[in-house]
Amino acid sequence: MYQKTEAIVLKTVDFSETSTVLTMFSRDFGKIRALAKGGRRLKGPFESALDLMSHVSISYIPKRGEALDLLTESKLIRRFRLNRENFGGMYAGFYLIELLNEMTVEQEPTPDLFHLAVETLSQFIDAKPIMPALMRFEWRALEITGNFPSLDFCVFCGEKIGNSSPRIEFGHWDGGVICPKCRFGTRQISVITPALRNAICQLVTPNQNAENDETQEAAAIDNSQMGPMRALLNRYVSHLVGKRPAMFNYFSKMK
Repeated sequence: MYQKTEAIVLKTVDFSETSTVLTMFSRDFGKIRALAKGGRRLKGPFESALDLMSHVSISYIPKRGEALDLLTESKLIRRFRLNRENFGGMYAGFYLIELLNEMTVEQEPTPDLFHLAVETLSQFIDAKPIMPALMRFEWRALEITGNFPSLDFCVFCGEKIGNSSPRIEFGHWDGGVICPKCRFGTRQISVITPALRNAICQLVTPNQNAENDETQEAAAIDNSQMGPMRALLNRYVSHLVGKRPAMFNYFSKMK
């Protein structure tokens, strides 16, 4: 039975002289891996719509077990192609699809995450402020996938942690903030400030008074918070996926 959906191309691997194996994150079926027979041909059934980061409409035949699905058609909706003046957007886009690949599992639909990814890629292409948009995507992706850290209550005892202290300890392995009583013996700790914690919450929880997402991001992240938030995300995401994402090396080149 044919399945139809929209998808973002996350990874391509040459399978033969003419065929390609693709990993895609779909709106309706989650992550899928499919064989595109003839996918490497310039003229074929896929209309050159198999590039990385491409937003496509696909038809495929699901296979049972560990067999690859069979991609039968792919039509381009939008190709997220960056120009030479927007290398930061390109690096951010490659990181976004790397993160999608690492944080999702096959056959688990997450339509909210799919729409968030398409929206964020569009911001990269349109040369909007890149790093605030990227960090907004990361925190919301963590929330959607159930991996958002505890920011208000100690992950061990549940005690509410207020803003009375200028230093709040955050456990990467433990998944959130830790009160002073539970701190002893824990490892992989970062120290965050109440201001940084508030900025994270503002990114994830929309401000109804903000005119749009750009206003929301600008209000939530001032220059003093950009570096600490990026450093916190780098460590937390690395612990979550079990390795340091390859695109972290290019973040210093983003404007």
